[in-house]
Amino acid sequence: MNNLGIDESWIKGGLDINQIANILSLIAQKRKTKEILPSQDNILSALKFTSLDNVKVLIIGQDPYPSSEHAHGLAFSSLSDKTPASLKNIFKKLEEDFPGTKHSSNTLTEWAKQGVLLLNTSLTFEDKNPKILKQHTQLWEPVINNIYRVLINRKKTLIVFRWGSHAIKSGKVFEGKENIYVMDTTHPSPLSAHRGFMSSNHFVKCNEILGKDAIDWST
Repeated sequence: MNNLGIDESWIKGGLDINQIANILSLIAQKRKTKEILPSQDNILSALKFTSLDNVKVLIIGQDPYPSSEHAHGLAFSSLSDKTPASLKNIFKKLEEDFPGTKHSSNTLTEWAKQGVLLLNTSLTFEDKNPKILKQHTQLWEPVINNIYRVLINRKKTLIVFRWGSHAIKSGKVFEGKENIYVMDTTHPSPLSAHRGFMSSNHFVKCNEILGKDAIDWST
């Protein structure tokens, strides 16, 4: 029985909810002595807001934001009124590509509801220590790989944005698959955005491919 709030289409598509439930239980135990982000209710936000049937675009992120002010459970999405640096560059690029696009919120749930799966490769964050970061990524890796397989097995059109080396490595499985369009560039972070992201045309290409199902990138 699915009591995790995950859309049922994911379960029908082959998502292993027992595996997820076991990890969530482990995270809940760790919370007793550690601060773990995002909140327990928000860990699975990506799978709650976006049904498998509706996924059109996958944006691969890395870790949740390292502060409770921002961490939301959707890659690049923030609960804060203060726009994180990477998201600021994403908005800037969108406003160049689609003049008139408005971004009044840093919370990207409107994208998620339209079929943009905002998936971090680690669904939880505990500490900036690289060892602990890696532990969380490894903990969630089987779940992320399961999600990737479920997406591929749908045999439906999917656009995959791989921004930065981590996303390219994680999303390698999407290469050469029928109906899947893989788009690579640098991460939108201020450290690398000028080396590719800001001159990419991913959002325009994406909406051209989707046609009548194009994403409204306003927030």
